[in-house]
Amino acid sequence: MENFIVFNGNIKFSPDERFIAAIGVFDGVHTGHRKIIEAAAALARAHSCRVLALSFSPHPRALLRPDHRPELLISECERCRQLLAAGADLCGFINFTSEAAALAPEAFLEKLRDHAPVDICGITVGKNWRFGRNGSGDRHTLEKFCAANNWHLTTVQELELDGRTVSSTAIRAAISAGFLPLAIKMLGRNITLDGVVVHGYQIAGSKLAAPTANLEVAYGVLPPDGVYSGRCRIDGTFYPAAVNIGVAPTFGNQQRRTEIHLLDYSGSLYGRELTVELNKFLRPERCFASPDELKVQIAADIAAIRKEFGR
Repeated sequence: MENFIVFNGNIKFSPDERFIAAIGVFDGVHTGHRKIIEAAAALARAHSCRVLALSFSPHPRALLRPDHRPELLISECERCRQLLAAGADLCGFINFTSEAAALAPEAFLEKLRDHAPVDICGITVGKNWRFGRNGSGDRHTLEKFCAANNWHLTTVQELELDGRTVSSTAIRAAISAGFLPLAIKMLGRNITLDGVVVHGYQIAGSKLAAPTANLEVAYGVLPPDGVYSGRCRIDGTFYPAAVNIGVAPTFGNQQRRTEIHLLDYSGSLYGRELTVELNKFLRPERCFASPDELKVQIAADIAAIRKEFGR
């Protein structure tokens, strides 16, 4: 199997360095994921190693259950950035092909041992992590393999917050249901939506005096329709934002869109990649009697956001 592990960009490391591999899907790099990276870093320090965060590309469920592929919380590039910020020294991806999915658990571990481009001398994973064909490998498989190969091993208990297990699946469900404070607490940071600015309805600027950037979301889970406070970083500067998710019913539209009005920003954003952070829910989307009535409400939304951000 070629390129069992791949790296984004030009990665430099010494052939003499040894690594503890922290392994997981790591979508969102939430508080539970960061606990795994922290445990890997502690194990690496104890044995004079470095930390390699190993994720999967594509997401295993996208290959195994393409009709139930998850909405990814963040892009692979952002995943690497977050993993490095959490304490990993190197970030790579297991090339999750049909051939990789068919590997028996022991064969999967042998690939890590024999075909990784770095010298792996230990593993850190969640205690309930399953791997190999049909998820048949578990921590007992890991313990046996690591003992036979003189590898170090740490398994990390799943993190719980308010009686709930922290997971990417739980975060997606919380966002979809509108439980933003819970999702933010599990993530350990604000919810983000990533995408490209495309042409929209062309009504917000002309009729509502509040021009918007229409974001075609590529990564992130949309919360219920409504207006949210948030912020965007443009050319290194953060701008508070009013984020409307919905169909703009006042104008009889049908297609669900994510429209962002940046406070105190002027300029065209068409074609640009944009990341918006969602802070909190302001109000539900509703149909107003007239554009003028909606315009008054938008002014009130913007005033509330200015107050929130001290602007």
